[in-house]
Amino acid sequence: MATSVEELLGVIIIGGGICGLATALALHRNGINSLVLERAETLRATGAGISIQVNGWRALDQLEVGDELRKLSMPLSGMDKREIHGTGTVMVSYRTEVRCLKRSDLLQTLAKELPAGSIRFGCQVEGISLEPITRSPIVSTSDGTAIKAKLLIGCDGSNSIVAKFLGLKAVKPLPMWAARGFATYAEGHNYGDRFQQLIGDGINFRVIPVDDKVVNFNAIQLQPPKECANIRDVQLIQKVALQAMQGFPEEIIDLVRCCDIASLSFTQLCYRAPWHMAFAKFQQDTVTVAGDAMHVMGPFLGQGGSCGLEDAVVLARCLAKTMPDEGFSNAAGDRKLRKSIEEGLKCYVKERRRRILVLSFQTFLMGMTVAAPSGMKKVLISAVMAVFFRNKYKHTDYNCGSL
Repeated sequence: MATSVEELLGVIIIGGGICGLATALALHRNGINSLVLERAETLRATGAGISIQVNGWRALDQLEVGDELRKLSMPLSGMDKREIHGTGTVMVSYRTEVRCLKRSDLLQTLAKELPAGSIRFGCQVEGISLEPITRSPIVSTSDGTAIKAKLLIGCDGSNSIVAKFLGLKAVKPLPMWAARGFATYAEGHNYGDRFQQLIGDGINFRVIPVDDKVVNFNAIQLQPPKECANIRDVQLIQKVALQAMQGFPEEIIDLVRCCDIASLSFTQLCYRAPWHMAFAKFQQDTVTVAGDAMHVMGPFLGQGGSCGLEDAVVLARCLAKTMPDEGFSNAAGDRKLRKSIEEGLKCYVKERRRRILVLSFQTFLMGMTVAAPSGMKKVLISAVMAVFFRNKYKHTDYNCGSL
C-alpha cells in the first residue's frame, strides 16, 4: 500500500535501459521533460555490446548523439560465416553503416544529454493503476510512494509490468541461451573490421569488433546444462561456454578464456509472438510501451536495440505533433491534455505496429532455423523465408523520420 503520494508529474518512463533513456532524450529534444524510474542503483550495462545498423544510427543522429558515439566504435565492412567442421566461408559485405557499441557507452552518452534529475535510481515499480475520475496513471513503488503522472511509458524490458497492465500476452521462451561478454586485447586484435560467425554443434558463436582493441562476443547455445539455465556466477558462465566450444579454433577458445570476466552474462532468449502483436493493445488511455516491453525479439537480426531507438523518435514526434501549446503545464486543461496525449499515442502505435510485425516475423523465422531439430524443418523454414524476405537486409534500410 502506498504511504505517500507525489504531485502530478508530466511524463513517467519506467526503465532506464537504452529505450527508456532514448525516449527521455527524444522527448527532451522536443521540449518535453520526463522522469525515468530505474530499479538499479546505477546505469545498467548487462549484455556487454550491442550492434547498431544503419536504421539505428539514423535514430541516434536524430537524438543528436550519433557523431559522439561513432568516435567510440569502428565501422564494420561485413560478416564472415563458417561452420567449424566445414571448409568454406560465406562472406557478406555491408553496404550500409554497421557498428558495435558497448552498452555502457551508449547508456552514458544518452544519460549525460538529459537534464539533471531526470533519472531516479533504486526505484522499484510494484504496480500500476488508473485514477477513477481523471484516468491518470498512478505508479506504486516499493518504498510506498504513489506517483501520479499524465503520461506513462513502459520501457521496462521483456518482463514489463506496463505490458502486463495493458494485457499483453507473456513473452515466450526460445530453447536457446546466450552467453555474452567482452574481450580486450592490449596490443590489438586480429579480427579487423569483420563480424565473425562460427557455427558448431549446438552453438552459434559471434565475434563483433567494437574498436581495434575490444571485441564483443556472444555464444548462443541450444542445450546448456540444466542446472545452468539461470546462472549469475561469471566463473560458471565462462566454464559452461568453454565446455560447449569443443572443436572451435584455439584463438576463439582463448578469446573466452581470457575475456573480461566481469562483463559475462547468461540469459535465455525470449520473444513476443508476432501473431500476438498483430492485434495487441499497445495503448490504454495515456499509457503505452516501447522497446522490448513492446516487441522483444531474438538477436538473429540484430535489431532489438535499433528498433527501440526508432520507437523513441517516433513516440516523441507523435506526441509533439498533438501537444497543446501549453504542453504539460497546468494551463492546459486535464481533459484537453489527455485527449492530445491519446491522439499522439494512437499515431505512434499505428506507425510502429507494421514495422515491428515485419521485424518480429523475420526474427522468429531466423530463430526457428537455428532451433529446428531436423534438416527438413530447416529447409521448410528457409523456403518460407525466401518467399517473404527475398532481400534479407531490407529491414536495415529504414528511416524512422525526424523528431
